[in-house]
This record gives sequence, structure tokens and C-alpha cells, in this order.
Amino acid sequence: MSKSYETDRLWLRALGKDAALSVLTFYEENKELFEPWEPKRSQNFYTLSYHKAFLTADYNQITEGKLLRYWVYLKDQPDDIIGTVCFQNIMKEPYHSCSLGYKFSQKHLHQGYATESIQKCIEIVFEEHRMHRIDAYIMPNNTDSLRLIERLSFHYEGFSQSFARINGIWTDHKHYALVNSSEDSMGK
Repeated sequence: MSKSYETDRLWLRALGKDAALSVLTFYEENKELFEPWEPKRSQNFYTLSYHKAFLTADYNQITEGKLLRYWVYLKDQPDDIIGTVCFQNIMKEPYHSCSLGYKFSQKHLHQGYATESIQKCIEIVFEEHRMHRIDAYIMPNNTDSLRLIERLSFHYEGFSQSFARINGIWTDHKHYALVNSSEDSMGK
């Protein structure tokens, strides 16, 4: 697995525990934006030790083929994380599928960075990892994310009632999917 990729404006990098301070800073700076869409955080979430352990666990899951996560940087500001794109719940034969998750910093929204980085990550997942299908689950009131996923050509597949526990409450989600139309998406 390559640890970094680039697009016209961005670097996408897999990170190890040495990047814990940058990841912690990313979450602290965007706490108000992220928390309404995520599970309740543990008491120690906003600590350096938590993010060292988090990045170590991520790295282990990546090496086991269970997860892919790329942290997004601007090429002209290569030290500041502006987002992350993650593919989790990776299932091999017979499914060759995974679920997409992403988040981008408040100050970098509506500039096309999410679209640009997720498009590149979809290419990586379909071409290099030979996934056949990517699922995305989005809360109905997350209109920015719904617009983004539709712009990325995901198709609405249905409504998932009481799908995920967000901030301690079971929430409904809309289910979208993108299927790899390439003949080579058989996981060979």
C-alpha cells in the first residue's frame, strides 16, 4: 500500500502515531462542526495519548486490510490537516465492499477539496484494492454531505431506520452506494 497520493491541489497521506499532535489539532479546531454528526466522544478523546493510540490502531487495521484512511493536506500548506477520508468495514469475497466516511475542516469547506480528495480515494479503492461497492450512510439533515455524495455519483438506495448511535441517540440515515463498473473489480 502506498502511503501517499496527490491530486492537483492536495496530498493524501496515511499517518502513524508520530502525527498525533496534528490529528488532535484538527479535531480540536473542528470540534463544534464534527460532534453533531459523530458518536459521543470518550473523556480522553481530546488528548495526545488518545490520538497516538488511535493512529496506532488505524495503522494496524490498514496493514490487516480492514481499513484505509488518508489525511488530506493542501500542497501549499503541507503541515496542516484539512480533512480525512476513510474506508472501513472492508469485506472481501464475496462482497468486495466497504463504507465511506469523511470529514473536512470548517475553514476549508465549499472549496472542492472534499470532492477532489474523495474522487482520488474512490479511484484508489476501486483500482488498487479492487473493491466492487462503496456504501455511504448520511443523516437526513446533513444537507452538505448529501449534496457531496450525490455529486460523487453515489445512488440513493434507501432509508436505514435507527442506523447509528450519534451523540447517544439512535439516528436514521440515508443509504447511498457507488458500484465499480470495471470488469476488474472482482478482488483478484
